[in-house]
Amino acid sequence: MRLFDVKGIGPRLVQAKPGLVVLGWGVSIANLALTGILLGIIIPHSAQYVPQAGVGLLGVTFYYGGMFGFSILAGWVLADISKAVLGFFVSYGVGLFLTFLALVGPGLASVIPESIAELSAMVFAFTALFPLAFLAGLVGAVLGASSSEP
Repeated sequence: MRLFDVKGIGPRLVQAKPGLVVLGWGVSIANLALTGILLGIIIPHSAQYVPQAGVGLLGVTFYYGGMFGFSILAGWVLADISKAVLGFFVSYGVGLFLTFLALVGPGLASVIPESIAELSAMVFAFTALFPLAFLAGLVGAVLGASSSEP
């Protein structure tokens, strides 16, 4: 019985590294998007409805810089441009799904009407993640992967 085979974990983790990097990258994208949405950083006209939401250019710069930084790091760890680009698209899908799921949660729990929750979750998620965050992430992934290749 080999329940505690510590030496066998290393080779399995090497094989699983790209999948784990992509999963963590997707969770980081969702985290940035939800933080930006809930703080009113990237929702258009949020200062019009919530006076305290006027975070200005610095908050927006940190949001897109975080997206760019996570993508550079993940591309650098993947160390292959084809893996980085494919991993970016998969992680972006994971991040979009997790963001949508978190935003539609109040509708699923019947706190607000489900149709309103779904519509606003779609609008907020796509506003947060397209087009500038998409471009920042894709450029960061390519730059990170190209900087780590020999």
